Amino acid sequence: MSFNFGIIFAVICIIGGLLMIILYKPYWWLMKKQEMPDHYKWYLRIPGILFILFGIGIIAISIINNLAF
Repeated sequence: MSFNFGIIFAVICIIGGLLMIILYKPYWWLMKKQEMPDHYKWYLRIPGILFILFGIGIIAISIINNLAF
C-alpha cells in the first residue's frame, strides 16, 4: 500500500472523534458538578460520531482508489 496523506488525515479524524466522544462534557458543566440530561449527552457526542464516520469514509475511498486504479 502506497504512502497516502489521506490515510494519515483519516486516522487523525478517527482519533479526534474518539476523543470528542469520550470527553463530551463541557467545562462549565463540570464546574457546576451537576448531572446533565441524557439527551444533552448525545447532542454533544454527535460531532465525534460524524468525525469518525468522516475518517472511515476517507479510508474507504482510499482503499477503493488503490484497488480500482
